[in-house]
Amino acid sequence: MPRNSATLILNDGDYEYLRSLIKQRTIQAQVVIRAHILLDKANGITVRDIARIYDLSTNTVRLCIDKYKEGGTDRALFDDQRKGRPVEITDDAIAWMIDIACQRPADLGYSQELWTLKNLHQHIQNNAEEAGYPRLKTMTRPMLQKILKRSEIKPFKIKYYCEKRDPDFENKMHDVLVVYKQVSLQFDEEGRIIIPDDKPMVHTVSCDGKPGIQAIAATSDDLRPRHGNGCVWRDYEYKRPGTLSLIAGIDLLTGEAIPVVSESHKSSDFICLLKKLDERYPEGDVIRIICDNHSAHKSKEVRNYLATRPEERFVFVFTPTHGSWLNLIEGFFSKITKQMLKGIRVNSKEELANRIYLYFDEVNREPVVYRWTYKMEEISVEEATV
Repeated sequence: MPRNSATLILNDGDYEYLRSLIKQRTIQAQVVIRAHILLDKANGITVRDIARIYDLSTNTVRLCIDKYKEGGTDRALFDDQRKGRPVEITDDAIAWMIDIACQRPADLGYSQELWTLKNLHQHIQNNAEEAGYPRLKTMTRPMLQKILKRSEIKPFKIKYYCEKRDPDFENKMHDVLVVYKQVSLQFDEEGRIIIPDDKPMVHTVSCDGKPGIQAIAATSDDLRPRHGNGCVWRDYEYKRPGTLSLIAGIDLLTGEAIPVVSESHKSSDFICLLKKLDERYPEGDVIRIICDNHSAHKSKEVRNYLATRPEERFVFVFTPTHGSWLNLIEGFFSKITKQMLKGIRVNSKEELANRIYLYFDEVNREPVVYRWTYKMEEISVEEATV
């Protein structure tokens, strides 16, 4: 049988393209082999020799070459798209499954609040035929998971958000931002506090409470890190001596924090903080307090105390309902949780209270001035100085 030694003439640019393909490490092996076949044939190597080099049949080599002559590199290197099996799960069936996944299981007669993949799969299989989709009775769980992922539906997951239930939310938020803008204007270009000569000094305190801080006692001593054991080992059992409540304020000019630790979260505890602030700042100065709408901040007991002080001594700015995130002290509470309360073990509530007060002493040695930045560009200097 005569050998076909005719040289394959490659189109412009194909030689460089094929050479680049065979150098790639992530491309399919069959594509690399087909590229070699075309290059070898272009170099005059016979079909039989090419077949022997790559352990292929001569018909396979000729087919690759013929495809190149018909349609170029794309035709020769890559397989034609096959029709495949007809679609068995229709778009209507997928839409029905997505609708089920978006419903609350409890509304369909189940006890759980969220679907699990297993329960959702079982529900679809049990109700598919009645809904007119008998094919879904034999659908596998991985296929259901693939359909949900493709549709970006996650009925097993909850993401929380804060509903704006205050109809005057935007106006109240604006009032809080104006206060933050006014605080920023109390600093000069070098970051020093400006003391006014013609009007009372205004001290702005961001205030909030953190109730339910658990005093957790260990049942045995921790094993401290040492060579060969680089972490703290702790017995999983513990005792609960009780809980404490923390009410605190942060001076937005100095960064100093003022705490009140108690066993309750009542108006009397908030009044205790007000008394601390009253003693802290000179007579005649204004103490402006940013706080949320907790009943302890507006109670009759608090109003009675405020009536004993000069009318302009305390000024309150309330955040919108469900807008406590506008209060700068929330960042401080996050900091104390991560730095001090996380993993804490104490023998009593008294020890927990002492540790909390000690933390505030440590913070106040090097206070950090908290600054608000969100939407501050919307508040003009003229508006803040009115």
